[in-house]
Amino acid sequence: MHFGIFSNGFRPHTSAAETYEEDIREIVLADKLGFRDCYISEHHGEPPYINRVDTSPMPELMMCKAAGLTSQIRMGAAIKLLHLHHPLDVAVQAAAVEHLLGQGRFIFGFGTGFPSPLFCEERGLSFDDRHARLQESLEFILKCWTSDEIFDWDGAHWKGKGVVALPKPLSAPHMPMATATDTESMIKISAERGYIMLSAFLEDAERVRSKSDKYVQYALDAGIAGARQNITTSRVVYIADSYEEALEDMRPAVTYEISVQAERGFLKVLKDLFNVDVPNNEHAIEALVDAGFYYLGEPDRIADQIQDFYDASGGFGTFLIVTGKNWATAEKRARSMTRFMEEVAPKLRHLEPES
Repeated sequence: MHFGIFSNGFRPHTSAAETYEEDIREIVLADKLGFRDCYISEHHGEPPYINRVDTSPMPELMMCKAAGLTSQIRMGAAIKLLHLHHPLDVAVQAAAVEHLLGQGRFIFGFGTGFPSPLFCEERGLSFDDRHARLQESLEFILKCWTSDEIFDWDGAHWKGKGVVALPKPLSAPHMPMATATDTESMIKISAERGYIMLSAFLEDAERVRSKSDKYVQYALDAGIAGARQNITTSRVVYIADSYEEALEDMRPAVTYEISVQAERGFLKVLKDLFNVDVPNNEHAIEALVDAGFYYLGEPDRIADQIQDFYDASGGFGTFLIVTGKNWATAEKRARSMTRFMEEVAPKLRHLEPES
């Protein structure tokens, strides 16, 4: 098994600069500790965030700065919202980022993200067409990367005339790809093309297994073995000397985050999609622990929880721990990450999915 971090940024407003620096410090630490991957959320502004939460709408810029401070960690967006951006701009930006990061260090992560109409409406785009727009965007991007010919694009959702897409990716035909999706068609496409399948930390083992089994079967149908190694899962992990200490270390920050998330409709999404009731009060953290999304406490306890999740979900190749939060103090967060790699990861590295 490989390990990484999911920099799912949510820090109370100070300044974006301060927030970005803290995120980057965690990425630099992850690199030193030997985490292989770092996925960074693309978070756009929403009304509940105004003067309350600092967001990172362009994770690629953070990757470029972090690349100069790290030596080996791979980085990608989780995820780039393809349905919001013109495909030509996405294609050339991604290619440039890969050149700046260096061979083998950039993963092109994409998807539609949180199901809020706001992001589409701000840009004069249709929310209902977002999945179709994403699929067309993906094909446009791939043509930008693989064609040396000037071309026109006259699609149902995107237009382009005399397209010249430079630079081309550093890798041929392109960098590794990853997606987070619930749509059957994109699961199939991803399996057939070998894209990494990302799952959010709010997806239970049964849901992960259902999607993974489909992904693996589509890959087998296409003659591709070992596809389960491409499954990447995530959980909130915080290590302390006891479960009780971890709970109290995290409670204030989780309570604050849930209060903001409630205003943007996220708690309703948790109920509708995952059948999880999270109260908008100081006991939210217990609900998230009980739902199996947060793993807190001593290293042995957390290793057992990850092993159980691995078994119940059918296995996966990479496990991400969530960062980008203001839990406890920076020192305690760094200690938790360090103890994970020193005391938890060694118990799990031998795991390798069969299919």
